[in-house]
Amino acid sequence: MPRFDLFTLQLVLAVQATGSVARAAESMHLTASAVSKRILELEDQLGTAILERHSQGARLNPAGVALSRRAQSILKEFHSLQDDMADFTNGTAGSIRLASNTSGLACGLADQLVSFNCNYPDVRISVREATSIAVVQAVAEGWADIGIASAQTELGGLTARPYRSTPLVLAVPKDHPLSQRKAVLYADTLAYPHIGRAADSALGRLAGAPPAATPQEVALDSLVTSFSAVFSLVRAGAGVAVVPLSPTQLITVPDIALVPLKDAWAKFDLCLVCDPGIIMSPAASRLLNTLSSSTGTTKAD
Repeated sequence: MPRFDLFTLQLVLAVQATGSVARAAESMHLTASAVSKRILELEDQLGTAILERHSQGARLNPAGVALSRRAQSILKEFHSLQDDMADFTNGTAGSIRLASNTSGLACGLADQLVSFNCNYPDVRISVREATSIAVVQAVAEGWADIGIASAQTELGGLTARPYRSTPLVLAVPKDHPLSQRKAVLYADTLAYPHIGRAADSALGRLAGAPPAATPQEVALDSLVTSFSAVFSLVRAGAGVAVVPLSPTQLITVPDIALVPLKDAWAKFDLCLVCDPGIIMSPAASRLLNTLSSSTGTTKAD
């Protein structure tokens, strides 16, 4: 079985183009003897001559012409392969697995991903929504390349970069006694039933003021898994709810008023999570840098 190498095929094409082994050698920055040796070895492997040598130089015989046609096709494919691999190397092609909590998705992530894909259409991004704890677990176990989670989530051996910060607001029915207030202290809300996110979500663990903010116990009358369920119960008058401002931008909340909280702790910080022990793909590194360069704060109107 002949063992072709790309460089020898290039030499054959150089002889065809120049009509001389010597001129081909000069164009490839080699000695004529080195080019002759390579071609003789190739002819020996093929079991047939490919050159007709004469006093003025050399030309390809019919076998050599057939070889040159194949060589041109092979080299063209190889250059295309190099271009394809270069896209993966520089991060303009590839696949990325992203896990995000609900608040991360609501903080403009979708718009950022659309913009990223417009710039890099050959990068495929799959997004999985999960609680912050599940996001961290997905990154730690290698199911996700990048995660977006609450900055208060225990990260273990993972690292985090700041991503976004969004105010916490109080969702109340439009006819609620607090609905006309410009802002309220969290302590002022404790006279009313509270609706919270499930305990395994970041907001569920934040539900109720942090211990340093108030000594009072918070009675959560209802625990649900989604923001849409939170708003449905608030709209029905079942209670009030502390929510990040950003999810309200994705969910229509008719008959609900959003009242800013005055408390200094009333904000929800998000971070980008990755595993420092894993060499991230160029495409994932490009997305991580894009997201981390656009850190900001969601503003309340």
